[in-house]
Amino acid sequence: MTFGDRVKKIRVFRKMTMEEFGAALGFEGRNRSVRANQYESGQRYPKRDMLMKIAEVLQCNYKALDDYGLGSAEDIIETLFWLEESASINTSNKHFPEYKAPGNLITLCEMQPVSNDKDVICTYNEDMNTSMIAPVAITINYGLVNDFLLEWNKKKQELANGDITPAEYFEWKITWPHA
Repeated sequence: MTFGDRVKKIRVFRKMTMEEFGAALGFEGRNRSVRANQYESGQRYPKRDMLMKIAEVLQCNYKALDDYGLGSAEDIIETLFWLEESASINTSNKHFPEYKAPGNLITLCEMQPVSNDKDVICTYNEDMNTSMIAPVAITINYGLVNDFLLEWNKKKQELANGDITPAEYFEWKITWPHA
């Protein structure tokens, strides 16, 4: 997802019009909706101080908005968060559609250790797989990323169990890691 796509998704989630968003950023008159539209359409990219202001107005972590380059553990997780969100495009005609949880694009599960003399066998739930071929699993042996993935897996399980709503799940993702 582009910067503009992420801004729009969070703005709509917050039930803010472009006019309200632009006003909250400090723009006046016609500039309110024009500037908001420029950010969302990709015609403009904010400088650092405006990026921080946008994050403040949208009540999210700036890393949920910022373009990044897979240099840190947080960037890897943010990329996966937005990959998951890109699969949940809302086709509703409502001005502020209710947030719906993303499907099963990304499935997380905690692996169980096996002895060195045994091969690791990955399994998956056929009912959850919408593809014609079996999904591919990736293991990551990077301590901090693993910690973050376990934290994310816990939230996905809470969502699946009904302990949190889809909106609470999205709120957690856009405020992570400070949620």
